[in-house]
Amino acid sequence: MTPDHWLAVLSRITPEGPVDLDAGAAPPARFGAGLGGWSSDTPPPSPRLWEREDSGAAYLGIRVDAPLPDPARTALRLAAAALERGVTPIILTSLGQSGFDRFGFRVERFVPGDGVDRAAWEAEMTAFWSLALIIDAADVAALG
Repeated sequence: MTPDHWLAVLSRITPEGPVDLDAGAAPPARFGAGLGGWSSDTPPPSPRLWEREDSGAAYLGIRVDAPLPDPARTALRLAAAALERGVTPIILTSLGQSGFDRFGFRVERFVPGDGVDRAAWEAEMTAFWSLALIIDAADVAALG
């Protein structure tokens, strides 16, 4: 994916949910601080995770097992890493709505059922996408 794609993803990320057009009334206007309001007390990304040649593509699997309380914050971190280092996050989830769908991330869905092995599915996704690693979305904020 190109830098323009990730810039478009960054422009769509907001902590607000999608507007329910069927409700008939628009939500009240809210003005946020944007990227300038990003908290500086959070740890920086780990340099060991992002070490690689600048010319090579890297894919990260992001496991989403439960809805995140603030998917926009995690999406911002992932999109910034994708833009800065050229890594492409692939969302791996069994949820109907992972929270990343609306921002334009690639989402692969695991369909649980009888005789279906989650580990085997993740191994298949790792082989298909050449995932460098798979991490839990809940841990993304603690990668410093």
